[in-house]
Amino acid sequence: MDQTTLSFEQYSANRLIADRHQITRTWVMKLSADLDIHPVRVLPHDSILDDIPVVLGRAAEFLLSPDPEKLTAEQFVTAEMRNIASLRRRQGYEVREIIREFDELAHILDLAALVWVDEYPGTPDPRAVGLVFGRLNRVPLLMGEVTVGVVEEERNELLRRLAGAEEQERLRISRELHDQMGQLVTALQVGLKGLHGSDEDNRTRRVAELELLAGRIAREVHQLAVEMRPPGLDNLGLAPALEGMLHEWSDRNGIECDFQVVGLGPERFAPEVETMLYRVAQEALTNVLKHAAATRVGVLLERRGGSISLVIEDDGQGFDTDLLYEKTQALGLRGMRERVAPLGGRLDVESSPGVGTTLFVRVSDGLPPPETDMT
Repeated sequence: MDQTTLSFEQYSANRLIADRHQITRTWVMKLSADLDIHPVRVLPHDSILDDIPVVLGRAAEFLLSPDPEKLTAEQFVTAEMRNIASLRRRQGYEVREIIREFDELAHILDLAALVWVDEYPGTPDPRAVGLVFGRLNRVPLLMGEVTVGVVEEERNELLRRLAGAEEQERLRISRELHDQMGQLVTALQVGLKGLHGSDEDNRTRRVAELELLAGRIAREVHQLAVEMRPPGLDNLGLAPALEGMLHEWSDRNGIECDFQVVGLGPERFAPEVETMLYRVAQEALTNVLKHAAATRVGVLLERRGGSISLVIEDDGQGFDTDLLYEKTQALGLRGMRERVAPLGGRLDVESSPGVGTTLFVRVSDGLPPPETDMT
């Protein structure tokens, strides 16, 4: 059919199909520029560059529909739309970030439609132009509804799991106090009672043994207290607390650990930021110990441009991130994301089998920008 015989709705539907790949790439590049990160970190899976054009191709269909305004998010769901929503869940996106993302897509579609108006052969019917713009704006709205629904559904399930995990942690500490500490304290009590009536030589030997036992009890109590709330974090700040924790972890587990600090001075960050980064580092190291089979771990703490970043890299066996998210073992990683998200931060993971794993955390430092010397 000759382009000059097409209505503006038909012309726009054809152009949306023809331009959908370029629209997708423009969207990715705009988001990466806004977030100041590499495009691969915005959409790390190549398949998503195929999923979005498929959804946009479907959007072209209802540019020609008699009454597309009645289309609901549920009716808009496709396998590709589910893939997009699943990716956003895996990346730990907040609802406000999803809204911002699809608002940006709406803006890009508006710009594309303006080009179609200019390039349309002839003069388009103003009512048709308004119809196309209105229907195009429903595309990101429906995409956002589907994505938010999947993310919220997953988040509610995660919160239930986290509540169970917290209860399990309480039970673990309770068991350690009851089983291990209870046994040690009982042994100390029995030993003290045994001092009565013993001769001088036996008493001296028993006192030495009980001193060692008391020292062990003190160390166990200290370790439990540190796990619950590290004192160095309150007294010294984030960098020294992390360094101490990493040094102890390295000695205890025989894994080499390199710690670097860039751009941090004596300033303190908000307690919730310091606690979050410390706990994420703890959880990441626990995952390394359990799953990575690593011989070396590198940790970078950096403040730059109003943000503070934590990067944890190991040389372990790595994993397929797509497969991991389908398993319950991902609870630790999801839990880390749930620590980061309330503070407006982001957590990303890069890994492949055989090449190790890198975890990136970035959050606002909450501090005023440094003063610039104008002299």
